[in-house]
Amino acid sequence: MNQLVRGSRFTVQGKTVSCSASRITDTPSCRGFLSSALKSVLLLLICLGLVAASGCATTKKLYDKVTPGSSGLKKRLLVLPFWDQAGLGEEKLEQLTEQFLSLLNRDGAFVVERGRRSPGAADRARAPEFGIVTDPEQARRAYQMGMNVMITAVFTPFETQRIKTGLWPFRKIKDETEIAMYVNAFDVLNGTLLLTRLESVKIRTEADIFDEDDEDLSEHQKIQPEIDEKTLAKSFSEIVDNQASEVSSALRERPWLGRIVSIDASGILINAGSDVGVVPGSVFEVLGTAETITSVTGQSLALLGAPIGEIKVTQVLRDQALASGPEGASFKPGQVIRFKK
Repeated sequence: MNQLVRGSRFTVQGKTVSCSASRITDTPSCRGFLSSALKSVLLLLICLGLVAASGCATTKKLYDKVTPGSSGLKKRLLVLPFWDQAGLGEEKLEQLTEQFLSLLNRDGAFVVERGRRSPGAADRARAPEFGIVTDPEQARRAYQMGMNVMITAVFTPFETQRIKTGLWPFRKIKDETEIAMYVNAFDVLNGTLLLTRLESVKIRTEADIFDEDDEDLSEHQKIQPEIDEKTLAKSFSEIVDNQASEVSSALRERPWLGRIVSIDASGILINAGSDVGVVPGSVFEVLGTAETITSVTGQSLALLGAPIGEIKVTQVLRDQALASGPEGASFKPGQVIRFKK
């Protein structure tokens, strides 16, 4: 029998408590008391409602002040092939990948392109530390393609441990298997890790115990529990759904950033076009640089600084656009731009 432990890493379980009041004697004095009490309660509720409404408005104003407004521009995502360390097989892996991408971009907020695994990448990421899969070659390719974010993911090997549940003399021995998926999102412009997220589910099965000595397994003994396909499919589907939803929300909250591709007599070429929602007249801030860091690709990159000027789009292509800047501005290729209006 399989028992699913849902949301083992991310869900906080609670209880709903049902309360009941004692019966009040139906007498004139009681009715008068109730009438007075009800009036007081209604007045209190009205006051609380007004305070809540005012509070919500105040909270929204404060939120608007500290949160950058949405640019309305789509972010380009390069999604690399998922790593199958759980032994799912190509068909199941493809099914879960399609499920993830469909939920990630359910309302078309992103421009998604699926990448190809680089030759030799399997050796570099055979045992990713903390589930973080990096591929410098793909990161450089994503930069050249004008991507905003590169996404990698890995289904980790099953991990099973033998546990004891219940109290003596009703104690039971069970095998608890954890299946997990890591998703990583990299900022292509500066080569840094935007997020790494683990989602997992634990499945409990009846332990196959032959004698009392089997209860205490050594570190070198490997437990191979029998988990039915239906339970596994449900667990993987739940993990993928949760990952897609959370990663999508996290990426939407980040501001849209692009870069200047080149500058010549025709204007300033940027890596954003009609595919992400740029229109003639769109204005971008050109950001300065701060201190320098080393990215995952080994390149030395500068952290973003304050705006040093603005450019305005004059002509829009499919995946690029031409813009003009103020006379005398000293903008350079590679500088980061941020949508303003």
